[in-house]
Amino acid sequence: MIHLSTERIGILLTLAAATGFALKTILAKLAYSYGIDPITLLTLRMSFAGFAFLAILLYNLAVLSRWSLRIGREGWLLICALSFLGYYLSSYLDFSGLAYIDANLWRMILFLYPTMVVLLNSVIKREKIQLFTWAALSLCYVGIFLMLLPNLASGSPNFAKGCALIFMAALTYAIYLVGVDRYLNAANIVMYITLIMTLSAVFILIHFLIVHDASALSVPFPVYVLVLIMALFSTVLPGYAISAGISMIGASKAATISMIGPVITLVFSWLLLGETIGPIQVVGMVLVIAGVSRVK
Repeated sequence: MIHLSTERIGILLTLAAATGFALKTILAKLAYSYGIDPITLLTLRMSFAGFAFLAILLYNLAVLSRWSLRIGREGWLLICALSFLGYYLSSYLDFSGLAYIDANLWRMILFLYPTMVVLLNSVIKREKIQLFTWAALSLCYVGIFLMLLPNLASGSPNFAKGCALIFMAALTYAIYLVGVDRYLNAANIVMYITLIMTLSAVFILIHFLIVHDASALSVPFPVYVLVLIMALFSTVLPGYAISAGISMIGASKAATISMIGPVITLVFSWLLLGETIGPIQVVGMVLVIAGVSRVK
């Protein structure tokens, strides 16, 4: 029998989460080809996922009697804040930006979140960032600039809007990861994440009902299939995997290991979406991956 250390289990869980989150991009792009808008897609995704999270929560509370909701006022405020930031606001910005730019570029901009985690942790924990880390961070942003370069000449407002939305999605997700790492009790991490994801589904549903009526959820059948796959393999399972990984190896290391994500996105966007990437963008991608892999 193979015995894995806690650290190795955390690494494997983080890698699995990165793979699931990377596939979300491809599935979303395929769904957009049917004319669906971002908030409707996000609502369908979190509706399917929300039932799973609610079922897990009720099962653990009522059947296993394993969890307790005696969290306290401050705990509930924290959970609501993380729900709003991590899986409502970040997801909405994420899906909205993806409607304007290619999957490859989307993934590389979002991939900056590990650098943001390091910067946020340096402020919160008052840790000095070493010169080597500054160099790695600079490498990441130079790489992103090179990836943006071929599109900057077009001056397209939609392209700029898409990039800005994805950057904000990365920032809000980084804040969420730091919050999970710093403030949530690792012993009850699964319960906290279940609550966070369930509440985020409520936030998304409220947003949807403000801008649409229920008839907007009537979409072509292939979209339901794509959303179901996205909910299970790019939302529910990765959501638990990344949170468990963070509790085992920390937010900074988990974010760094997620460097596999852009490579997976690149391969599948080429195979399934027919997207191409030029030589300058390849250089930029290599710089970003190299930079993130050196961030500590």
